[in-house]
Amino acid sequence: MVLGFLRWALALSILLAGPLAAQTSGASGFSDTVPLIEFSAERLDISAQLTYLPDSSPPMLLEDAVAPGQPWKPVEGGSANFGFTDRAYWFRLQLDNGTPATMERYLELPRPFLDDVRLFHFVQGRLVKSYLLGDEQPFVQREILHQNFVMPLALEPGRNVLLMRVASSGTVEAPLRLWKPTAFFEAASREHLLAGAVFGVLLVMVVYNLFVYLSTLDRNYLFYICFVASYLTFWGTLSGLGFAYVWPDAIRWNSVAVPISIGSACFFASLFTDSFLKLRRTSMRTHYLLLGMGAMGAVLALATVFLPYAWAIRAGAALALALALATLSIGYWRWWQGALFARFFCLSWTAVLAGGCVLAAGKFGWLVPGFWVENSLQFGILLLVVLLSFTLADRINAERGLRIKAQRVALKQSQKARSSQAALLQATEEANRALEVRVQTRTGELQSAMGQLRMANEELQRLSVTDGLTQLGNRASFDLALLNEHKRATRLQQSLALLLVDLDHFKSINDTHGHPAGDACLRALAGFMRSKVQRAGDLLARYGGEEFVVLLINTPLADAMALAEELRTGIAALAVPLEGPAEGPLKPAVLRFTASIGVASAVPTMHVTPSQLLGDADKALYEAKHGGRNCVRAAAPRPPHARG
Repeated sequence: MVLGFLRWALALSILLAGPLAAQTSGASGFSDTVPLIEFSAERLDISAQLTYLPDSSPPMLLEDAVAPGQPWKPVEGGSANFGFTDRAYWFRLQLDNGTPATMERYLELPRPFLDDVRLFHFVQGRLVKSYLLGDEQPFVQREILHQNFVMPLALEPGRNVLLMRVASSGTVEAPLRLWKPTAFFEAASREHLLAGAVFGVLLVMVVYNLFVYLSTLDRNYLFYICFVASYLTFWGTLSGLGFAYVWPDAIRWNSVAVPISIGSACFFASLFTDSFLKLRRTSMRTHYLLLGMGAMGAVLALATVFLPYAWAIRAGAALALALALATLSIGYWRWWQGALFARFFCLSWTAVLAGGCVLAAGKFGWLVPGFWVENSLQFGILLLVVLLSFTLADRINAERGLRIKAQRVALKQSQKARSSQAALLQATEEANRALEVRVQTRTGELQSAMGQLRMANEELQRLSVTDGLTQLGNRASFDLALLNEHKRATRLQQSLALLLVDLDHFKSINDTHGHPAGDACLRALAGFMRSKVQRAGDLLARYGGEEFVVLLINTPLADAMALAEELRTGIAALAVPLEGPAEGPLKPAVLRFTASIGVASAVPTMHVTPSQLLGDADKALYEAKHGGRNCVRAAAPRPPHARG
């Protein structure tokens, strides 16, 4: 989908302090330095402080970007949006940590569809950290598993210089945000809740209309369902949620899903419009026009596999806009002709056209990105989906009205033929009873579908906080529990203790006996620790890899050390049987292993944060590892008002 990776020269011939300092001077009255103090905002939108530099051909290397004399320019209009472009761009930002301590911050780039994102963090000319991200990289390699590109930064005291290179065959944007970690995870939770609500609305529409289609076999419902499903795929890909939670390993599919879903949506939207507005009966010209546009959508969906992404996405955007204009015009024309059932149809396509125009203006850099601009098409599509459902119901009511009118004519005629009046009335009553039965049946089916959807959502919520191998809580559930327990312990002034447990020489187990044996050790360890951590309120979770964490509420250091020693002794006594035939006479029948444990305990305050408590336990674990392993070490107690 994009150009291949460039080779980066990371060895610099001279210290970078001079060149980096020389680059800080920009246009008069503009500063690309963001001052940070201890009480800085939990989120900072820093796009307005960026300076940019278009990449050259051949592409610049890192030492070229940091060389003095480069013509860095401030971002115009406070929006780092260059629209559809074949060029890559470098961005530069300086963060001034005005405190004596290192600040932990998250840098978020909320554009998950960018192909190549590279970040370099310098402090006094020294490269501290670098990231290689993009939607063509495996999702699992991201340090923060989030649909957007999130890069943790340890900002040392003084000036920290960030250089970022962005390249994409779609639009190039860099609306950067700087977060405090806790604030980021809280905002991410709210964002996922909103996305779940949108997904729920669309899924309910699909399920409801699917049952209606199965009851009526009206192909309009089938076209509608396929259109909404195509948009679900488009939205899931564009927002990054599909790559994050549905197909994290399908990099190739993720790179073509957007134009494929656009083509598919155009195809089914054309069929729906043609069938719903009955164009074959009223105008063969418009009938063939929509069929032709639908065929173009199908060809685009199939050709996306072979076309360059830049061509496919531009063709898809143009086709979608043209189709929206065509369907809207034809809908108003049919309404003007007297087809009253077309009124909701016109309102729905007006909403999606307006949303698409706002989004396109934002993508081309004509509007400043924001919540309403970035989600305008999403809001328009939601209105489209809901209003189209009303449109189908409205057409049913219109047809019912025609039937009632026909019944009245029949009743007048029945006055001339009294012999057939009784049969006609009986047929009408039977039709009404059948309609009521069908309505009750569809209502029951909808309620059943809603119940199944609720159960599925509950199961998804459970799986999102559970480690699949050990069935313990995962890191996300632990981070949330630590945050809540820290607040509670701070309010009640109770001790809060952490135990970090790490298997010794776990890599050698995997290398010698294979990953299945390593997984068996992890499951055995999880089962043993679960039997020891059973007090109400305490939490046992898999923190990552071979590392486990225990959160103990209202527990002083001495009790935490006692439990840690009990765990260490028990782990050393575990024996995990090896499965499969022995490969040699020296292969043991069972595996034994040990663990090192770091312990930290404190009475939380405003100045003893969750990350500091976790850091203390990690330091203690480090001491245990370097103190011979198979031992327990405790972090030095923090004074009641100690700062991190």
